[in-house]
Amino acid sequence: MADFFNALLATDENETINIRNVKAVYAALRSQDLEELGRLLVKEPVWDIAPGFPEGGVYRGMSGVFGEFYKKLIGRVRTLGAYPEAFLDHGNVVVALGYYRARGKTDEEASIIRFAHIWGVDNDGKIKGVWQVADSALFPGNAK
Repeated sequence: MADFFNALLATDENETINIRNVKAVYAALRSQDLEELGRLLVKEPVWDIAPGFPEGGVYRGMSGVFGEFYKKLIGRVRTLGAYPEAFLDHGNVVVALGYYRARGKTDEEASIIRFAHIWGVDNDGKIKGVWQVADSALFPGNAK
């Protein structure tokens, strides 16, 4: 699976710096590299998570995003990964389309949950945050 993920996030010399930075955020999230995330993100990033998604809401700052949102979300599952497949750059916005693979604490099989992530990018190429929508009903533990 690591080779597959690395292939998804491999950079291409024709990609924009914004797409490269968004891909780097996914890689840093996967490896839980808070130092790299601190370099890639603005000081007070905002994660706007769809209300129907587990732990949905607006999270502000590194402590809100990583100390609150991800901590609670990861506590709900045995495994969770984001796999972006396509990136579209529109200047100060990068759209990533892909899917989550999430396995509930008692599930044998992982669920595949499609997502769209809309990343805000500032003039210096730093990531301001993400607006997330996903097929929340398929997330382990949510009503199907």
